[in-house]
Amino acid sequence: MKKMTFRQLLQEIHLWLALILFLPLVILGLTGSVLVYHDDFPVWFGSDEPRYELATGSPAPLADLITAAIPAMGDKVKPAAVMLPTEPGQPATIRFARANPGGAAPAGPGGMGGGGSVKIDPVSLAVLDVQKGMNRQGGFLGVMHQLHGSLMIPEVGRDIVGWLGVVMLFLGISGLVIWWPRPGQWRQQLTIKKNATALRLNRDLHNTFGFWSLTVFVIVSFTGLYIVYPQPINWIVGLATPVRDLRPNAVTVQPLAGATPIDVTMARALADAAVAPDLTLQSLFLPQRPDQPYRLSYARPNQETPMLNATVFIDPWAGKVIDIRDPANFNAGDTFAAYQRPLHYGFGWGEIWKFLVFLSGLLPLLFSITGLTMWWMKRQRRKRGEAERLLARQMAEARVAE
Repeated sequence: MKKMTFRQLLQEIHLWLALILFLPLVILGLTGSVLVYHDDFPVWFGSDEPRYELATGSPAPLADLITAAIPAMGDKVKPAAVMLPTEPGQPATIRFARANPGGAAPAGPGGMGGGGSVKIDPVSLAVLDVQKGMNRQGGFLGVMHQLHGSLMIPEVGRDIVGWLGVVMLFLGISGLVIWWPRPGQWRQQLTIKKNATALRLNRDLHNTFGFWSLTVFVIVSFTGLYIVYPQPINWIVGLATPVRDLRPNAVTVQPLAGATPIDVTMARALADAAVAPDLTLQSLFLPQRPDQPYRLSYARPNQETPMLNATVFIDPWAGKVIDIRDPANFNAGDTFAAYQRPLHYGFGWGEIWKFLVFLSGLLPLLFSITGLTMWWMKRQRRKRGEAERLLARQMAEARVAE
């Protein structure tokens, strides 16, 4: 048996991983492309935020916003977050989580519990709109979120998505090694030949698009993997520079026996005093469990992505600031961690980066079509060759017998 070279072995692994896993990889890619433009869909399809006639004047305190929203939702949910207007003329939104008497973490993305939301006039406190239930997880975009985040597989779906990210990284890097041209073949490997045969056309499409898109494809795959498994990657980064776990649930507090937690007003006052005066409060997340802090998010003027907001954590039991995560003060490791999500979601670097991330989600489909076509055509060609050789051998044996 002829011994395989390293490149041939890599090609076999690349081929069979892609053949076996092409369907979930295509699903992750296409749903990712859709979600890049998640916030644009309501505008494109005419379901944009309605225009409200809001009162003018100073906005009401956060506690009053929450109090005004509670009667509209009933006692089966509890306030989870206050999202303040980012532009003039917008309402405030109070998000709710399903009430859980056992004290366990509510289900849903970000611990929001999918309990619905209420839009409030921040000045008059008039209730403008009520959405009950898992409004973020419903509908077409909700299905896209669930497919992209877990393939709609309970319990282990997120881990599967993480490992598919590893596979995507491997396919991208191994594809570069397999593609790497011999001297004098660079131009041939970087262009699509005119009037090519079907096999050559599929190979050129696979190779050419693979090379020119490799950087974005690897970045999106790596950042997706980081979102699922930040700890092991942070450990590796930590060998070179200190890096913190920037996930919100990485910060916890210790409940104090007999103590009364501070309210929203006090939490905001502590957080406001801890950040620069030109920062604007955009959101406040309330503790949903006794070991959770208040989390307040502040934006700078003209900041493009909320994912780079400064975040202040307040211990409700001790009544003090326990952590401030301000990108302006991040070291190299924290900056690396903070930029993973914006890079993956196409935020923060303008429409060109957003479009490139969108295109990268289409690549698994393109690579699957061209790769499967090449595999099938080569397989059929090999079968024809074997049949022709068998026929020739039989004819030769027949002539000898005559």
